[in-house]
Amino acid sequence: MSEMDDIDKLVLNEVQYNFPLTSRPYRKIGKNIGISEDDVIRRLRRLSKAGVIRYIGAVFNSERIGFESTLVAAYVPKEKLKKVVRIINVFTEVTHNYLRKDSEFNLWFTVTTPKGKLSSFLRRIKRLTGIKKMIDLEKRGTFKIDTRFLLIDGK
Repeated sequence: MSEMDDIDKLVLNEVQYNFPLTSRPYRKIGKNIGISEDDVIRRLRRLSKAGVIRYIGAVFNSERIGFESTLVAAYVPKEKLKKVVRIINVFTEVTHNYLRKDSEFNLWFTVTTPKGKLSSFLRRIKRLTGIKKMIDLEKRGTFKIDTRFLLIDGK
């Protein structure tokens, strides 16, 4: 993909920080930045296909709505990796899943469950996958990353 232009950056900022809760959100975004609804949708599709956008949706503070989460590091023998990943990815409680090649613990995934259910969920994953080495890297704090796409003139 060629570089993003200023309009792409405006679209991404609107989607991230001012997403309208209306029946036609892309029309409203287009109106806010001076382009058509179709142009907003076309740009978002292009950015999605290029891998710039992974997901558009709400992000909730899981703790405030009665959930808990953790990051798990697991060692999975290479010959079992595809099978284990298929099993883990079935669960809606697993929100991200990463392969790491630079560590003995080669499979990392995040889990979010209702409060009080996390330990039993992790035991279930171990049982179903046969994972022997798994570390629960429990959350101690939250650090948010904020990405804003500034235009050349600083707007």
